Amino acid sequence: MAEQAFVSDLKSYSAWRRQLIQYITQLESWLSTQSLSDALTDQTFANLKTRLSGDRLVVAFVAEFSRGKSELINALFFAQYGQRLLPSSAGRTTMCPTELLYQEDQPPALYLLPVETRREKTSIADHKKNLAAWTRIPLDHASPHVISETLKHLSEVKYVPLSVAQEYGFFSTDEDAVSVMNDERNVEIPSWRHAILNFPHPILQQGLVILDTPGLNAIGVEPELTFSLLPGAHSVLYILAADAGVTKTDLAIWSEHLAAEDMRNNHMVVLNKIDGLWDDLKTRDQIQQEINKQVEETARVLDVPPSQIFALSAQKGLLAKIHQDQHLLERSALLKLEDALANRMLPSRRKLVANATGADLYMMVNAVRDRLDTREDALHEQLRQLSLLRGKNQSVIAAAFERSGQEKEHFEQNLARYSALRHILTNQINILLDAINVDTLKQNTTRTHAALTEAKRTVNARALIDHFFTVTQDDLSSAEKQANEIFNMICGVTRKFAEDVKLRAVEPQSFSFARYQREIKRLQSAHEARFDALWGRSKTVKLPSMQRFFEAIVTRARYIYEVANRDAESWLKSVLVPLEVKMHERHQQLRKHQESARQIALANSEIEQHAGLIKEQLEALKTQQIGFDAFVRQIDRSL
Repeated sequence: MAEQAFVSDLKSYSAWRRQLIQYITQLESWLSTQSLSDALTDQTFANLKTRLSGDRLVVAFVAEFSRGKSELINALFFAQYGQRLLPSSAGRTTMCPTELLYQEDQPPALYLLPVETRREKTSIADHKKNLAAWTRIPLDHASPHVISETLKHLSEVKYVPLSVAQEYGFFSTDEDAVSVMNDERNVEIPSWRHAILNFPHPILQQGLVILDTPGLNAIGVEPELTFSLLPGAHSVLYILAADAGVTKTDLAIWSEHLAAEDMRNNHMVVLNKIDGLWDDLKTRDQIQQEINKQVEETARVLDVPPSQIFALSAQKGLLAKIHQDQHLLERSALLKLEDALANRMLPSRRKLVANATGADLYMMVNAVRDRLDTREDALHEQLRQLSLLRGKNQSVIAAAFERSGQEKEHFEQNLARYSALRHILTNQINILLDAINVDTLKQNTTRTHAALTEAKRTVNARALIDHFFTVTQDDLSSAEKQANEIFNMICGVTRKFAEDVKLRAVEPQSFSFARYQREIKRLQSAHEARFDALWGRSKTVKLPSMQRFFEAIVTRARYIYEVANRDAESWLKSVLVPLEVKMHERHQQLRKHQESARQIALANSEIEQHAGLIKEQLEALKTQQIGFDAFVRQIDRSL
């Protein structure tokens, strides 16, 4: 059976990233040998290679239990093992959020975070940075049967007193716990809070991350799913049962976690188990009409285009792949979903990565071109001045030497003025970076945590978290104001400097914090929806669960601050370093020109010799420009 489109395209995408890294590495080496690199280019190359090599493609699977989610993952990605890899049976199987990925620096294993860690305020993201709290089960990845047995740990549950379960964030009311209570009046909860399977499977080695989420209850008690993991996914597959359509709990998951306007374009809705509608007493056309009717009704209820809905049978698709049954595979309609993943998600991701890579790369490319242009302008100016001195008497040549000294002195006066302005710029930059520093967020977080501890009423807790968001938006607004002031100042300095010392003026790029403000706004909207769903009818504060809820918000906010800070620092380098590099280049050329003028003033016969040397330098510079353009064209084609 031919390799599925998604797997094939994912391999191509991974190969494209590797090729891009190779081209960037070659350009980095070439610039270094040509003495054209500096701190900015070195940092840009390091950032680009880290970003490209660490790029991950995250596909999240979301469903209420018994919708066939684990079966769909098996059918899409693991059918070649000839058996089910993830546990898939009637009832609840995967009891905690699970990430399937591959990290080369960690041994193959199943990492399980005990549910008891929910007593702490530590987020899952922070636990990932330190694996000490995790239970590690080594993985024999050569044996599908052993892998399958190992993954049965994902289904493990335990019974605890209701008060303990509520301390962990489960069961907001006693009535919710009745259905999972045993004879000893203890309630069933998952044994694990989160799981990570580090597995050297070929498709995971290409950078795919599969996020398997349990049902509504588990999503509700782990707010990091809502605030960080699901919004961070590049595609979300929402699975429903074709025979039941959109049930009340299905609609609750959709409305509370997936229906945000800025997220839903990444969603694909799967109507699974269409084989339950296969009826020997109906014709194929009648069956298809019934399936089409369910698709239309689902599209109406969820308010999405029918083109985002895929009716299929994961179980029949898995069976067909295992038995190499092409006819059954086509009837299962699994291939349509695989094609959609390949044709929608991968091109979109490649475009985003190419745009982000290109934006950083072309800033560096323009800086290098600017440096080469500055050198070329200076050499042509020296050549022009030498041509004016041919046949002149010694006094004219001496005057030219004096002018070169005056020009250098004038330039150094401008440098001194820039140094004074640089001090003012540095203060502005510090204000900008302080506004979006993680320490600034930490202060806001500490104040809110302390106030939450004292809050008695739910409405007060809600107001405190709302104020946290007000402060974060104020931080970003302050940073936006500072960025505009810095930009205007640099534009003025660049133009003035270009006029005074005869440099080409290059308008710097502006920078906006609008993207990070939108992310905070989206996080705030998610908080409001989840807070109302969890505690909208409660008057008294549920302190431990609210603190965990707030910590999940902080985890996402911290990530937004870190990205904003990193991007702002990159921007500041991109607007300041090229100007300073241009100044340095000009200063070096003026020193060389003054030295040449001094030698010519001593001996008129030196004019032709110096002119010859400058022409050689221009030829070498032209060769550099041709070589550089060849590298850029190569990267252009790849992007």
